Amino acid sequence: MSNQLNSRILKVIGIFSGAEAIKIICTIIKTKIVALWLGATGIGLFGIFANAIDTISILTGLGIRQSGVREVAKKRSSLGKLSEISAHIRSWALLSGVVGALLLSFFSPILSLWFFGTYSHWWQFMIVSGMILLQSLSDGEMAIMQGTDRFRHIARSTTLGSFVGLAISIPLFRWVDESMSIPLSFIAYGVSVAAALWFNRDRRISTRIVSSHELKESSSMVKLGGYIALATFATNLAHMIFLSWLNRESSTATVGFYQAGNTLVVRYASIIFSAVGMEFYPRMSANSHSNHRTSIFVSHEIGLLLKIFTPMIIVFIIARSLIVKILYTSDFLIILPFITIAAGAIILRTISSCMAFTIIARGDGKTFLLTESIDAAIGVFLNIILFRHMGFAGLGLAQVLWYAVYTLMISIVYFGIYRLKLSGKATRGIVISSIICATVITIYTFL
Repeated sequence: MSNQLNSRILKVIGIFSGAEAIKIICTIIKTKIVALWLGATGIGLFGIFANAIDTISILTGLGIRQSGVREVAKKRSSLGKLSEISAHIRSWALLSGVVGALLLSFFSPILSLWFFGTYSHWWQFMIVSGMILLQSLSDGEMAIMQGTDRFRHIARSTTLGSFVGLAISIPLFRWVDESMSIPLSFIAYGVSVAAALWFNRDRRISTRIVSSHELKESSSMVKLGGYIALATFATNLAHMIFLSWLNRESSTATVGFYQAGNTLVVRYASIIFSAVGMEFYPRMSANSHSNHRTSIFVSHEIGLLLKIFTPMIIVFIIARSLIVKILYTSDFLIILPFITIAAGAIILRTISSCMAFTIIARGDGKTFLLTESIDAAIGVFLNIILFRHMGFAGLGLAQVLWYAVYTLMISIVYFGIYRLKLSGKATRGIVISSIICATVITIYTFL
């Protein structure tokens, strides 16, 4: 069984590795161009707009991306039921996208004042609000594809979207003022991905939009999605609060440095987590009724991810200076203390993320909302306190402590409430990986 799981998971990782490699290259090129042409301020603007989009879209998105996968995975054996739930997902995605775009437009003056201390940036938030509608429509399509194991189509669509979005963004960065080029680059990417996903959709499934009366039939999906949306909103709101505080306390350039470090440690690691989650989440949803199977799947997933991440962390720490220079410029070497220490959080994230999947797979929205909200509040507190006292090194330590607390909370739910277990092999892997990474981080931090 273990070999079969390895084969299945590695196959999915293989499918997304090529796609993600192209996406990474596109992101690296875009980031490099922005760093060279627009500087740290440009990177900071990207982070501010991206966080505003994520926060609003998560709040209004009703968690359709996550809860939709769960429903599709349970009903994919029947084409009739699959078409019905797909119509509901697409309808909710359209509705939530329109509401989200209007909400961001309405609050654009307030967000401008919050982040920049002036109302003059309101029109930039108005432009990027269109990205919320595009992202919502894309999330609906990806939920359907993921629930039906159409991983190749997701990879193909996101790859094409990234490439086209980059091709449009480069001339914008070169010949259009940064105040206009950065918002328009978000729209270019959103349109490209949404169009590619629609082109690669499963054409056997009806594309109809259901009536408001029919939407009530999928209220259970939306209820779970609502808890997920609120939980994710709390996390993104906490991140936005910290970015706003950092921008006012220090500068937009400091926000850019933080975003660069956060991208290296958190976002790039998320590529593998996302690839694994593509296959892991539907499998967990389909087997959530069995504690035995759930324990086996979680133990196996943790063990496999630790084997992948441990050597990656070591290489990353050793070559961190070269990586920063290649991806950004020498000015960004200031983030080295941050990324060196924060790399250790990846081990804790591996453990907690795999166990946290059980909460969503079981449809336990209230528990998910509680744990994520507490975690978000702790994260803001640690970031602010430790940055004030230790600078960028403090942000790295905050990441580690943040995930340590989160892992403790999820462990209480996993072991105490759900009565699930971890295999001895997984436990040994956690201990060994933690010791190795802690040793390497300690050596390179103090040297």
